[in-house]
Amino acid sequence: MFIRCYDYSVKTRLLILSLILLCFSTVASAKDCGRRYRIIVNNYAPLFDVNNEGHVHGLTFDIMNELSQRLGCVVSQAPMDAPRMQDDFNNWRADIVGLVIPSEKYLATGEYVPVYKTVRKLLVNKAHYDRSRTIADYIKDSRIKFGDQIGTRFFLTTDEKKLLFEAGRIVQYPSPATGFRQLTSGRVQAMFTSQSIYNYYQKTIPDLNQSVVAIPDPNYEMEGGIYLSVRRISKTEAMQIKKAISDMRKDGTLRRIVAKYASAEDLTFYKDL
Repeated sequence: MFIRCYDYSVKTRLLILSLILLCFSTVASAKDCGRRYRIIVNNYAPLFDVNNEGHVHGLTFDIMNELSQRLGCVVSQAPMDAPRMQDDFNNWRADIVGLVIPSEKYLATGEYVPVYKTVRKLLVNKAHYDRSRTIADYIKDSRIKFGDQIGTRFFLTTDEKKLLFEAGRIVQYPSPATGFRQLTSGRVQAMFTSQSIYNYYQKTIPDLNQSVVAIPDPNYEMEGGIYLSVRRISKTEAMQIKKAISDMRKDGTLRRIVAKYASAEDLTFYKDL
């Protein structure tokens, strides 16, 4: 497979991402499907990231690249924030959106295809951590403010959202990087995240474990997947995409990709890999 990335600025990773870098994955295959899929993806690490040399990698990026290879098609990945992902997909400007959770925001325009399941992880600033407390205790504690990423909110149940918003205990942030800064600085005392995001910031912030305690929540299961545009994707194409994902699961490829972005301990919380 040959990956061709159009980098409109090589000076900084942040500028690359802000310009919505487009990366085209071209599969050298005798059976060229003759189709180009436009996929809109998350624009933050570790789902989609660009290193200092301009090389793209990430959990979502790798899964979509593998999908491209199996379909024998050209796939363009357009990274963007959650609100724009919804707008582009719902206005028929993309074939696929992912990785996302099942959402009513996409019901009218997309067909959901699950990829894997995992659980959320509660992060608590050490100054407010008490090993005798449960996750529910932190949510009920009026002194604890929670960080929450704009446009996602999939880490909270409906009742938790209602409780925290009505009490003014939510501080919103645009990206996980901002959320982790707020948590380690004490502006917020807790936040929920995923296994892969936590694993990434453990490596990015060397002293993270000195200021934050991580608590897996096996009682809250999250499903990650993709939506296929009901207008832009034919039934035959949808079947091919579903089969490709199923084959990735059967031959262990999906597990190998996820294992690159989750610790061995956290990998035990993933299902349907």
